[in-house]
Amino acid sequence: MMSHQCVFIDNKNGAPSLPPPAPLPSIIPYNEGSIRALSRRNRVYVYRDFLLSKFPHMTSSSDTACNILDVAGGRGDLSWILHNIDGINSIIADPRIPNHKSLIKSTEFLLTHPEEAAVRAVEGVVTHQPLAKLLPRLKNNNNCNGQYNLSTPFHLRMHVDDNLVETLKRVFSSDEHLDDERMGIWDEYWHQETCRIEFNKVVYGGTPSADQSQPRTKEIGDAQKRKQQITNSRNAYDTIQSLDYIAGFHPDQATEAAIDLALFLKIPWSVVPCCVFPREFPNRQINGSRVKNHSQLIEYLCSKHEKIRKETLSFVETATAKNVVLYMLSEDYD
Repeated sequence: MMSHQCVFIDNKNGAPSLPPPAPLPSIIPYNEGSIRALSRRNRVYVYRDFLLSKFPHMTSSSDTACNILDVAGGRGDLSWILHNIDGINSIIADPRIPNHKSLIKSTEFLLTHPEEAAVRAVEGVVTHQPLAKLLPRLKNNNNCNGQYNLSTPFHLRMHVDDNLVETLKRVFSSDEHLDDERMGIWDEYWHQETCRIEFNKVVYGGTPSADQSQPRTKEIGDAQKRKQQITNSRNAYDTIQSLDYIAGFHPDQATEAAIDLALFLKIPWSVVPCCVFPREFPNRQINGSRVKNHSQLIEYLCSKHEKIRKETLSFVETATAKNVVLYMLSEDYD
């Protein structure tokens, strides 16, 4: 069961549906609140649009939701949006504990300020906030006294790295039944990974783990976060075995392993590589030279499979925010 947060909507009619956008003013206000809507975090919405355009089956109407592994998902913005806006079961794989506080706060504000939401929903202006435009797509809204249920995505607190991929190669089977020997291998891996996370206080590019950050607010309290963490060894294995898709938006050190995992499972994937980390991966080579910059990293990753595709996402590239996306479709494995 997903953990839910109800958001109260002040609706005089008591209707559970989202209020229609208010008429736009003749001059769009350039107030402080709207200026704050312009944020670098909007890049994740560009990636979401790419996912849904290239893999439309993710949101197809079926009894079973599409299972996505959001590799090195960090704060969890992508998974939160995919789950609450698009009804996709996006599972965060990251040793850090996600923090959905900002998205929840923004959603609550927009739902309770429909006029401002209408302003921010307008594309092509500095005040545009993608979340405002997506509000009518909010999933899991029901008639609980005019409230919306906002769900917290599931979380695999683990590293996606070579160790994971190599362990899966030893134990993975198309048969749902795991014999005792292979289950023992996986249990040992999961135990070691759990200990690794508990004792390492710095992960992924020097980002302090959530355990060292300031206390969470009630929206993402510790009890709720623990409820959404997949802690059981077998449940973790079953989750990975059931994956339909792997996504990675600037997954840092997990970039190559995310691709290797998808290639091993033979499932569709897309990754937006960013930082190179040449000191941490000294054995990466392309044309006899070590991989030291982003263009070399892209070439190196593309060499993993002849049918890897490449496109450019529609946001401005910077030194710390690359916009090249690599991906493969289901038919590319044929």
